[in-house]
Amino acid sequence: MFEPLNKSHAISETVFYFEFPNIQTTTLNAMLAAYPKVKDYFPRNDQMPGMVFEQSGSGFSINQVPGAEWKHFKPDGNPDWIARITPNSVSVHCLEYTRWTEVWPKAFEILSHIFSGTAKHVIPLMNVGLRYVDQFNFSGDVKKYSALDLIRKDSPHVAAKILQDGTKWHNYTGWFERSEPLGREVLQQLNIDAIEQADTNLPIVSITHASLLRASSAGELENFRRLDDINTSDVAKFMEIAHANNHQVLREILTDNILQRINLGVEA
Repeated sequence: MFEPLNKSHAISETVFYFEFPNIQTTTLNAMLAAYPKVKDYFPRNDQMPGMVFEQSGSGFSINQVPGAEWKHFKPDGNPDWIARITPNSVSVHCLEYTRWTEVWPKAFEILSHIFSGTAKHVIPLMNVGLRYVDQFNFSGDVKKYSALDLIRKDSPHVAAKILQDGTKWHNYTGWFERSEPLGREVLQQLNIDAIEQADTNLPIVSITHASLLRASSAGELENFRRLDDINTSDVAKFMEIAHANNHQVLREILTDNILQRINLGVEA
């Protein structure tokens, strides 16, 4: 039998992320200056300097640039929220998911503070995305393992052969879908990993799904790093669509029984 990681959902991590070419030190410092505004969310501030490779007339050079990882911890000492600022990305990670209407507004507020001091900075956005990781643990007699107890037989996203090949398998795919509200294509990436726990040898299936926008020209996604209003910002519109995409993909992968258990039944 497969069990979702949590009682009402299987989400182990939700990631809101923005990816750039190398961010200049002045811009990184402007982002890091937001920490006093979010320190109540992240009592721990770990410096995480990075390295960037730069080319000049005299050749290549490697330079150290600032970065940070901000964390909030659960009573058991494990992190439940993390924010990372690196030379190539800004990301907010929720590792204790409750519901979208709680998680997204908090992530939006954190990100809005991080980007608030960079309005006049040139930092071409390459990708913006939302990633979910769902985990399902198998319990019971491994001899009775069947991936079809978790994955619907007719799923368009999973190769039929691997559903019959034991407890260890992988399924990676990606496709573009047109989003009319955004007026552009959204790339959906799907990675499914079936492994065995090192200590118990019991199978685990992790489903990692991301919806993202990719820039094909400089400045194309510039508006998506403007987090002025959660009701009107382009990035907010995208995140709502990406959230809905995740639900749709899971409905196309998981059996009806599992969908009911994680509150994603047909009527949900």
